Amino acid sequence: MSERINSIFSKIHKNYDAMNRIMSFGIDVRWRKIAAEKVIEGLGENSRILDIATGTGDLTLAIYDLAENSNKKIELYAMDMNEKMIEIARKKFGNRKINLMRGDALKMPYPDNFFDVVSVGFGARNFDDLKIFSDELMRVLKDGGFFVIIDMALPKKKYQRMFFKFYFQIIRLWGHFIDRESYEWLISSIEHFDFEKFKVILEKSGFENVRYDPLSFGITYVIVGKKGKMPIDKITG
Repeated sequence: MSERINSIFSKIHKNYDAMNRIMSFGIDVRWRKIAAEKVIEGLGENSRILDIATGTGDLTLAIYDLAENSNKKIELYAMDMNEKMIEIARKKFGNRKINLMRGDALKMPYPDNFFDVVSVGFGARNFDDLKIFSDELMRVLKDGGFFVIIDMALPKKKYQRMFFKFYFQIIRLWGHFIDRESYEWLISSIEHFDFEKFKVILEKSGFENVRYDPLSFGITYVIVGKKGKMPIDKITG
């Protein structure tokens, strides 16, 4: 993550959750639950999970709570680049056993072949170099491990794209009265994120059975893939 993007997160950390609700019409809570379900469905016993770009911790908490409700024993890690976001996540986590630390997704502070699953919720589009991230993802995952990434992008269908572009223009105008740079960045990052290109990058890093599925008219996508031999239907449902 660049220093510019990191500084934007430092400015918006208190309003980050509210911004997510606004941009998604409040559906982002459901999106995270779907991503958490894909993580938990594919788990073996005593799996080690990393949630990258945890932000204020909502996806990490969704994974933790679902694992608890499913009686699955996990070792859960969460990482983010921005210290102010981590402070909020730490308060949300409370006494839950979650290993939270500051770290860069392009240079993760973890050993090779360490995690069974890696998740990313609405953070991938902020990474400066998706190829470096993809290679790092391959490095820290165990053979047979998999990833679940969820993020926002413009829908493919023309009428849906037109609707969201119009909606984003309204958000831009509103954002000018609050924090012009932050809202402009948030919308632009969605408009320029391309899951098809990201899929190709992941495949070039060596991931297998990479696929992405649209949610909510294609404004959000969940992408999954595996390292080594593991039945893909366990994580795609």
